[in-house]
Amino acid sequence: MADDFDAIVVGAGFAGSSAAIRLAQGGANVLLLERGAEAGVKNLSGGILWGHDLDRILPGWWHEMPVERHIVRKRFGFLTSDSAVSFDFDDATWRREPYVAHSVLRVRTDAWMAKKAEDAGATVVTSVPVERLNWEGTRVHGIVQGGETMTAPVTILADGANSRLALGTPIRPNPRLRGEATELGIKEVYRLDARRIEERFQLGPGEGHAEEWVAGQFAPGVMGGGFLYTNADTISVGLILNLQSLFGRGVYSQELIEQFRLHPTIAARLRDAELVEYGAKLISSGWASRPSAFHGDGWMVVGDAAGFVFSNGIVIQGMNYAIRTGLEAAEVALASKKVGDHSATRLAEYDRRLESSGVLSDFRDFEKMDRVKWNPRFYTAYPRFATELFHALMTETGARKQPIRRLLRTAQKAAGLGSTTLLKDGVGMFRDL
Repeated sequence: MADDFDAIVVGAGFAGSSAAIRLAQGGANVLLLERGAEAGVKNLSGGILWGHDLDRILPGWWHEMPVERHIVRKRFGFLTSDSAVSFDFDDATWRREPYVAHSVLRVRTDAWMAKKAEDAGATVVTSVPVERLNWEGTRVHGIVQGGETMTAPVTILADGANSRLALGTPIRPNPRLRGEATELGIKEVYRLDARRIEERFQLGPGEGHAEEWVAGQFAPGVMGGGFLYTNADTISVGLILNLQSLFGRGVYSQELIEQFRLHPTIAARLRDAELVEYGAKLISSGWASRPSAFHGDGWMVVGDAAGFVFSNGIVIQGMNYAIRTGLEAAEVALASKKVGDHSATRLAEYDRRLESSGVLSDFRDFEKMDRVKWNPRFYTAYPRFATELFHALMTETGARKQPIRRLLRTAQKAAGLGSTTLLKDGVGMFRDL
């Protein structure tokens, strides 16, 4: 009996829709399933889209996609309870087309991508919470929903970090996500007039500003970072928290996002803005959250579901890897369709393409980054050290000036950083970065 489709893709985020577009462009009969009422409504991530990979399937995509602003400046810094130290990166090349990065709201971009998949010839069906994969021994042969089986020789899982189809199966044998390999993302969106955004952040029309912060003002032991992105007429702010660090602390996520929002530095950005959206989601924590394999007999896993969210402690990127892995999976599925072989041996080409495209090397090279990124001192001692030092350097008190070496020692003492600890952390960063 013939299969219902040549390929089934579960999840209409950037990974799934990119895969479906490429499959349809290649002549495959593809089904794209999304559990939300429409693509994007359940995806509360978003921020900065580095969309180079979209050029492969949608040339000039930024002219048509409902992006918010093209980013011209990024800021990175440390927060304590009432102070901030940061630096800006402003690159003239970011101000010229083709723009390298855009702020986005996923409810808009994901719906647009799903429509592009439909225009390319894919069958797109929303409001379908797929129950399970259709396992035939060790082979996946489509999906099961509402007691009905829809078959395809290859299924691409693009259903996010909390992949209900993968957990408790040979793809992810553990039925639950590991706390140490998962992060909690919280986001609020505030409406503010476009003109006021541009005045407040010193931007031209259509230009955007992004900020990423090491949040050092939370309860002891809680580790996380904050972000702020300007959209067309809204501002996105939020946190990415180490899930394991929240356990047993007696703190709640809504308290932490309020602390971040009310910090003097962030509050000034949000003055007179109106809250219009709030949400949270789980995020894969890079290499540590990868599945047991990226492919098997009749299946491949892409994007967040495969743990492809990159962070080196200063930047976090996931949408570009979602697009790239979705496209690589689609290319493998198309090649497999030509020869009529969707076995694990044939789909191993997906891993080879992940390697040649730089995806696996990116994550492997930064495999030990979590030892730096989740060092508790980076969320307590080092923000205090930085703010104490710059306070002493920048503030005139009328007292006798101190040499910088003495100010360094004073800030070090205030932050509780011994010389041995500094040396140890420095060596560790050099080794792991």
